[in-house]
Amino acid sequence: MNNRTWVENMIWSVIALNFVVLMYVFLIPRLQFMVSNWGMEPEALMELSGASDTPNQYSKTYKVASQIRKMVKEDSIVLMPPDNWDYGSNRSVLIQRLYPRELYFYGDKGFDESLLSLENLDKEIYVMFNKGWGKRFCIEESVELLENPGFGICRATQPFSSL
Repeated sequence: MNNRTWVENMIWSVIALNFVVLMYVFLIPRLQFMVSNWGMEPEALMELSGASDTPNQYSKTYKVASQIRKMVKEDSIVLMPPDNWDYGSNRSVLIQRLYPRELYFYGDKGFDESLLSLENLDKEIYVMFNKGWGKRFCIEESVELLENPGFGICRATQPFSSL
């Protein structure tokens, strides 16, 4: 009979310890994040670094997408640099946040053909450039730098076949 009490006490101790660990590791950081950011718009929440147990690895990409979204009309086309930015990027984040704009990523299969097919369209075409790509497509007067160093956006020159 005495052994059963000891075993029950150990089981309850393990349960209590697990509960404390779960609270400390998961519940408290998320509650702190929710309380400190209560009432924020979903778009602004996407740009935050997230709770300590679930960090947002694409907060900078969301910030870039939000900036582009404010500068570019919904029916526009945006040419994007290769998907190897210094801080990383996730093309699905860009596609999601910039929809219904059409995005073309440099380095994708068929990019050059797509570029040539965009000539003579009535849509506005923009280029998001970084240090290594895109500035040659820009109309110099339209260059606007983004908050992330090394990135900018501009209206594209046409025709592309001459570049």
